[in-house]
Amino acid sequence: MTVPHRFWPFGCARRRCSLSGAIAPLPSRPVASAKGMSQETGYAAAPARWRVVDARFASAPSWALGATPTRAEEEALHGDEIVIAAAPASARGLSTYPSVFWGPRWRRSKVTHRGVTIEVLHTLWRPGDQVPDERKAQLYRDIPGHVQAELKDVLDVAAASGIEAPPGSTIVAVQGPLRSAVAEAHPTAILVSDQLLQIFPAERFMEFHAEVVGRAGFDLLTHGFFAGRHHPATDLWLQGALGIALLDLWRVHRAHRDEFAGDLLRRLAFVPAVDNFLYTGQAEFTAAYFRGSEDVFPVRNHPWLHGHALGTGRRIHEKLRDLLDPKQLAGFYKRITADPDVDPIKAAERAYGRHLGWFFEQWLGPYPEVDYRVERVESVREGEGWRHRITVARDASAPILEPVQVLARERGGEAHYLIWNGEVDPGGEEPADGGHTFEITTKTRLRSVTVDPRARLLETPQAPHANVDPLFNNRRPAAARIVYTGFGLNVAASEVAAATTSAARLGAISGFAFFEASKRRDLRRTGHFQVYRDRETAAGIGGGVNFWLGPKINRKRRANRLRLFTNVESLTARGLDPVGGLRLAQLVAFLHDTRAFSLWPDRGRRLFAAISGTQVIRLGGATDHRYALTLEAGWVELWPLAHRHVLASRIDATMMIPIASDPEFRSLVRGGGIGELGAYGGNELFGRIVVIGQLEYRHTFYENLDLNALHMAWVRGIGGTLFSGVATVSHCDDYGGLFGKESYYGQVGYGLTSYLRLLGVTPQFFRLDVAVPLVRRRTVCLGRTLPDYLAEQQGLDDPGALLPPVSVNVTFLQPF
Repeated sequence: MTVPHRFWPFGCARRRCSLSGAIAPLPSRPVASAKGMSQETGYAAAPARWRVVDARFASAPSWALGATPTRAEEEALHGDEIVIAAAPASARGLSTYPSVFWGPRWRRSKVTHRGVTIEVLHTLWRPGDQVPDERKAQLYRDIPGHVQAELKDVLDVAAASGIEAPPGSTIVAVQGPLRSAVAEAHPTAILVSDQLLQIFPAERFMEFHAEVVGRAGFDLLTHGFFAGRHHPATDLWLQGALGIALLDLWRVHRAHRDEFAGDLLRRLAFVPAVDNFLYTGQAEFTAAYFRGSEDVFPVRNHPWLHGHALGTGRRIHEKLRDLLDPKQLAGFYKRITADPDVDPIKAAERAYGRHLGWFFEQWLGPYPEVDYRVERVESVREGEGWRHRITVARDASAPILEPVQVLARERGGEAHYLIWNGEVDPGGEEPADGGHTFEITTKTRLRSVTVDPRARLLETPQAPHANVDPLFNNRRPAAARIVYTGFGLNVAASEVAAATTSAARLGAISGFAFFEASKRRDLRRTGHFQVYRDRETAAGIGGGVNFWLGPKINRKRRANRLRLFTNVESLTARGLDPVGGLRLAQLVAFLHDTRAFSLWPDRGRRLFAAISGTQVIRLGGATDHRYALTLEAGWVELWPLAHRHVLASRIDATMMIPIASDPEFRSLVRGGGIGELGAYGGNELFGRIVVIGQLEYRHTFYENLDLNALHMAWVRGIGGTLFSGVATVSHCDDYGGLFGKESYYGQVGYGLTSYLRLLGVTPQFFRLDVAVPLVRRRTVCLGRTLPDYLAEQQGLDDPGALLPPVSVNVTFLQPF
């Protein structure tokens, strides 16, 4: 067997390897039939009795597991060890598979609780301040202490509920490079991510990770409790449902609040990292932070799940909780824990008092695709109050009965919770689409109406509107969204070092801040505002709107956009143009961008075409106003070579056309500076037309770093960029010379890149480039000889002092 180089649960990363469910072909049985799923569509792993016969390393084949290695064998092992967890925490001795791990020696921490040994194999040392005396400000968490504390509570709650691991058994938790979840259960071990508790160190945030470890502990125990009692597909959802029910008790036992990330952070959604964390789904361990009734797996890489499309027990528990009252639900769980061999469907029907064949037929198959919306809100004055008719509609791929909660909130703050049981035609044949109308009376007007305010349902946009966020129409009116989307800072360090005047130094630094506004979850249009300064502009502001079109690229944007933007700039008179003024600019652009992430992309393309007009208005009575038109088109393509190895190419052509006036330096097209050919200064290459081609090989040296930046961010990777570029530049006074022998300029260079994550999302980009120009020429532009004119402005005789042979640039945004 070849073990792939990838993150756990099945793979090798950071020299640590895990085989979970892949140690041998697993005994399995066809999944039970359900709506939309026949027995031929998948198989569920069946439990068996496993025992370890032999285990050896290829590097030390003479050494057997459990024996003390000789000195030669110890040297051959290179400090590696092999760990096999084959004994389940169950008196029945059945499990679907063993778990096998190997790699550098783990540190071990053991504790005994209720006669059960909890052994945690962890990767880092335990800090001096340990649970329960751990300090919030310490650099690293006491991972073994937290895991053991959470599993102790798991054992207490499980024992009180009639599920107790037999005395003398062991629960093994192994820490390693798990990225699909904070923690997850396997039949004989719990996998814990090496990024566990790498989150803001407030107790209310750390609860999110603690609950995932708690759920993994319950899943481990309930698997052993039910293994082999029913069809393995039945045991799968049954153990998961009971595990979630026990997790609810565990939350009460630990006094955890019924809150998730949206409840904590919604007032901070103007911060870009928080906005992306809440609304893009790009966060690490997303499932740990958000409420819902469904476990969503982008990749079904768990051995319990990969052979079929069945849902987990979380769905069954949540839907039973919607259908049964608390007493009936408690009766169901008491029955199956008192008699684990009982048919669980019959136990649910007995607790409910009615047949539930329709329920399990609907929810044991694939999750129906459904989208809910607030269709209409009608309000009329009635006496001293208001009467409202609220219509909620459903669009679905198939008939579905699913209770839906609606929240109507008055302007005074009073909340009204309404429930629709999901029926459109009671007693008749249920249609796929339909709706329900509520009638309520309030003291004041309604401020908002929201479908599924606790975000428990799984919604999918339906055709022909598949390119929207399915939750956008869940609220009327849609909530407003104003976000500070970030800042950029570019420093041409070589220009700063070589400059002799403060104006020249300041001109080599540019910065900008972006803001965005829209309706929350609206993918149709967004408004934008920015403030900035650069080598031409003392201060500038801009604003505009994007109209988004085409298919979705991620949860926040579509592939195409029409951009309308306008800027107002106060021009500096201390640059190449000795006269300032006020510049007005208008831009119309169309962009096609399939890159999923703008700052950290690894695939996709960007095509754009733009036309802009500028008007420079002189102040103080001067009348030599300047007008120009600029046309630009470009193509950026990312060519993935391997994981974290990308070839990025760019071709860009820009042409300016002066209108009824002579051009200035500031109206010409620049070929140098950050974002263009960075080996050249920003005031070194000018032309009426500039065509640039650039090529970058972007790669990652380390992508599994855990460098803690005050718990607010984590440095995850260090990479490099090998780049080159060539440009052809026309004359400044006409369009001649383009593609001529004397028009070409080139560069080569290398950059170092760091990747920073905030809240597990929003990759921040920092890059330090060192570039070498391949050719330099003296040119005449607008009657001035460059670079002599640059030296003349700073009172120097030798222009070479301003043109370093090696340029250093610092960038806080990806160049292209």
